Amino acid sequence: MRVEFTTRSRGYVLTLERDLFGAFILYRRWFGLHNRRGGIKQQIFLDQDSALREFQRIERTRARRGYVPVSDRSPAPPHSSAVFSGTGSLAVD
Repeated sequence: MRVEFTTRSRGYVLTLERDLFGAFILYRRWFGLHNRRGGIKQQIFLDQDSALREFQRIERTRARRGYVPVSDRSPAPPHSSAVFSGTGSLAVD
């Protein structure tokens, strides 16, 4: 599960994946659209319900702060990397 958000000057990517041991990992990545500032954070959850609750909480927070979701057809944000791929995707929607 992956959602991208942007404002006029910033971007935010929220990704929820399941690792090989069955834990759920929530990745947060933020970055500037016109600079190289940014960071990454990951949280590990043992159950799916708490991981989904945190994912939805962050989505609401981003919306309140003026971020808008990026459509699936738009190009990748600048400075994007393949950090979030490789551990398998979460089969929840």
